[in-house]
Amino acid sequence: MSLIVVGAGGFIGHRVVTEAALAGVPTVAVVRSATSAERLRHIGAQVVQGDAQHPDHWIDQARGAAAVVDLVQPALPTRLSGRAMTAIAATRQKITEALTRSLAQLPTSDRPILVSVSGADDLQPRSDSTIDHLSPLRQQPVGFAHIGLPVRRLISASGIPAVYVYLGNLVYGPGKGFADTLVPGLLRRRIPVFGGGNRLPLVHVTDAARAIVHLAGLDHNQLVDRSYVVADPARATLAEFMRATATLLGAPAPRSAPRLIGRLAMGAIAMQTLELDAVPDTSALTATGFNFRYPSYREGLPPTLAALGHPRKGTPQS
Repeated sequence: MSLIVVGAGGFIGHRVVTEAALAGVPTVAVVRSATSAERLRHIGAQVVQGDAQHPDHWIDQARGAAAVVDLVQPALPTRLSGRAMTAIAATRQKITEALTRSLAQLPTSDRPILVSVSGADDLQPRSDSTIDHLSPLRQQPVGFAHIGLPVRRLISASGIPAVYVYLGNLVYGPGKGFADTLVPGLLRRRIPVFGGGNRLPLVHVTDAARAIVHLAGLDHNQLVDRSYVVADPARATLAEFMRATATLLGAPAPRSAPRLIGRLAMGAIAMQTLELDAVPDTSALTATGFNFRYPSYREGLPPTLAALGHPRKGTPQS
């Protein structure tokens, strides 16, 4: 088994390469920057510097691989408005079209499965708010489904064998927005809880990466055209997660603020993603033999904050 990870320099991509290395899985990491390339070489990956929009330059590396993991995410602005999302979604669709076209040119016998990674926004919750491997796709996009839904339609239309992985809307861990925005914002009490009573699907970046590597190694007949939800089963609310983070940091509890303020500050699309109320059912994933290392934020937050240089200073309430 071997993997091709596109977008390997990103928050989740870097962790996928790390988990693949820990599992002894040969991995080719496709990245654009020399800095990311050097970091990934230290992990033990074979690195190809290339552009996701021009996969014809590196697609031969995918011949005979088990899977191509697509983790490309165009850069996001600070304020994610509807207009900004339209432009981002258009760029993302061009990348998907180029990738599926290049994969289609490989001989069928050498063609890897495509692991398409998106977010829980794409799935329509049932009347009891549950989302699972059988959940239908939304008819009207909200949040990051403006990207995920058209990408899935393009992959389906291409005929490329693919499996669809839906991560929790908030992927936390020692990096990206959690480390750069949420932690310092909570320490300075500059980030409020907007609403916060919704059960937002969460997942630690390590479990997200472990699940992707795990699924990529399964028999293709078990994967093609199937969906898997990768979010911890704790059913925590966004407010609980943020208050627990503040408590562990020894910071004051975050204030509450109206959601309208959040929309003005972060943009309507970002708030739609944070406002999702959904209960993840991961039974399809766990039936394959996968177990969460961090089944809730209670297990995931302490080592994450310790890795960021913030030892535990408090204990969250039950």
